[in-house]
Amino acid sequence: MSERPTYPVVDLHADLLWRTEVRGKDPWSECAGEMMDLPRMLAHGPSLQCLTLYTPGDRSGEAATAYAEKLHAIWVTLVERGEGRLGWVRTRADLLAAPAGGLAGLLTMEGASPLRGELDLLNHFHALGVRSLGLTHNPRTEAGDGCMVPAKQRGGLTEFGRGLVRRCAELGILLDVAHLAPEGFEDLLDEVGRLPSPVPVVSTHTGARALTDHVRNLTDAQLRALQQTGGLVGITLYPPHVETGRRSPPTLIDAFEHLEHMVEVCGIDHVAVGADLDGFDPPGLPGGDSPLLYGNLVAGLRERGWSADDIAKAMGGNAIRVLASVLN
Repeated sequence: MSERPTYPVVDLHADLLWRTEVRGKDPWSECAGEMMDLPRMLAHGPSLQCLTLYTPGDRSGEAATAYAEKLHAIWVTLVERGEGRLGWVRTRADLLAAPAGGLAGLLTMEGASPLRGELDLLNHFHALGVRSLGLTHNPRTEAGDGCMVPAKQRGGLTEFGRGLVRRCAELGILLDVAHLAPEGFEDLLDEVGRLPSPVPVVSTHTGARALTDHVRNLTDAQLRALQQTGGLVGITLYPPHVETGRRSPPTLIDAFEHLEHMVEVCGIDHVAVGADLDGFDPPGLPGGDSPLLYGNLVAGLRERGWSADDIAKAMGGNAIRVLASVLN
């Protein structure tokens, strides 16, 4: 049976709020057939779950803003109903005070379409508690092109996208390159390099392109570029992103191989977990598609010869360090 780790565990990406809105499920009840619910998360982990305000590509303009605000309202209600069982990380102090055996959430935004090309709306969502931003999902937004935009039509960041990078650094919002097209990836790092003070950049949920040639995965050069910012790459457990062809269907071993490749390329201090639960329909990797996954990851890494210190870094320590360096 999977045991909850005794040290802080951080998951950099999940779509619980979107899934709640789409399916109308109650996360405070155990949800049979679903990947996530709060009772199982409280029992098995993580300590900190980054929860995204994901806006589907068919919503734009005011409709996109309203949808993100709707997901935010779902989160606020979940916290209120938790009556102290569910924490909310908005500041560095909140992050460092969160107990390893508890459960807290940190709000992120996946795709800048709710901002409608207006920097003032980034201020608005920051005031609502958003602390990490991915400038695109797969399609194009006002900030730039996602990785699924056809190569011949693809460009980098727009001027608004570059302005977002600068404003995120000022507000203490972590920059996430997951889903960005390669051109946007380069532009974002270029803009980060122009900032008066360095900031880390992360890819919250991805695999290694060297092992699985998928457009969402990062090349070794991109992995090293994130490492050079002091940032992180979070290993996804979405099967198509980690299948290596060595096992059919893929298993957690495939994800471990991706994670170990990332460690080889950018070092143990720059890897994390971003499982992407509720971001796709079950089933996922066996043992990797429910809150039991955190104990399963620890057990699997231990069996592969990882030290206790390295496991603790990958499972949460690295993410806490990077978040603490960004949050105000």
